Amino acid sequence: MKRFLRVFKNTTVRIFSFLLFILFVASIFIFKDFYKAQWHKTLSFYYVYIGDNAYKKHKPQKAIESYVKALELYPKHYRAQYNLGNLYVVYEDYYSALNSYSKALQLKPDFTVARINYAIVLSETMFNYDRAIEEYNLAVTNVPKWIYIPFIVNKKNSFKHNKAVAFYNQGLAWRGKSLLNGEDRFLARRFLENAVSSYEKALKTMKSFDVYYNLAIAHHLLRNPEYAGYYYCKAIEKEPMRYEAHYNFAILLRGMKKYTDSMEEFKKAGLLLDSAGDSNKTRYIYDILNEVNQKYSASEEYAQLRKRIEEEKKQGIENIKEEVTYVKGKTLVLEESKGATIKSFKKCASKKYFEDGIKN
Repeated sequence: MKRFLRVFKNTTVRIFSFLLFILFVASIFIFKDFYKAQWHKTLSFYYVYIGDNAYKKHKPQKAIESYVKALELYPKHYRAQYNLGNLYVVYEDYYSALNSYSKALQLKPDFTVARINYAIVLSETMFNYDRAIEEYNLAVTNVPKWIYIPFIVNKKNSFKHNKAVAFYNQGLAWRGKSLLNGEDRFLARRFLENAVSSYEKALKTMKSFDVYYNLAIAHHLLRNPEYAGYYYCKAIEKEPMRYEAHYNFAILLRGMKKYTDSMEEFKKAGLLLDSAGDSNKTRYIYDILNEVNQKYSASEEYAQLRKRIEEEKKQGIENIKEEVTYVKGKTLVLEESKGATIKSFKKCASKKYFEDGIKN
């Protein structure tokens, strides 16, 4: 009896194994399209991996070829479309970039970074500001599904950052639209006010030089000198060695007839440009500086400044006037004064005046 049961058991296992094999072989024929699709999908992810590595190693052509192969095998790989769009931008093939970003967004509408890049290309290369502004609105309203695991994964913060980037770039698009409509002062002003609104929304999360600086530019164009000066100061405090903030701040101060402070900022801008080897812009800035100096010399403030400088010299106070020398088209900085000069660049002229202005 035991022998019979053993034989029966072995026979049953063999029959069952044979049936499973038959079912597996049959499934290959029945579901061959499914298996083929899964195989292609696996290969696609492999080519994306190859493309990512090539991109990191600064081999863009190999990366493009890998992403194209990946998409031929699995057209729904939205990240491959996005990466391909980024590479087309590098090659300045903007139409292909827009096509890739568009396909990525069709596959994943809440892909915020892809939508922002799509809008940037629309705005900065195609000058399609209206469409770009719409895309930025979608970027900040289409909240993606995120995973939140305390101390491990928190995509809410990355979305907030991306949202701020969208608002910042939307501000640039509004400003571009304002420039296009410069002949219609009412429209140009309204678009600039929209730019200010977008920058302010970006500022809630992203307190960077670029946001402060462009917010200052917008207020400058709107002829809001107190706000423009305040945000120029904020930008300068963030990155004191960027000449453009000093230069435009100097222009603002000159328009406000604050000649002393204007000259200080022009000198800083000239020094920074000269140290970068840009002699043409340096000469241009010093030509403007001479013009401001002439206006200043004719003002009542001049006599008071001379008196203050003499007093400071007697007290041994060093400032940028004494540290910076302009000789035959070249700005020179005394080696021992470099630390003090850099520190002085961060100090914003008339800062308290602008802070009091926006409070009142």
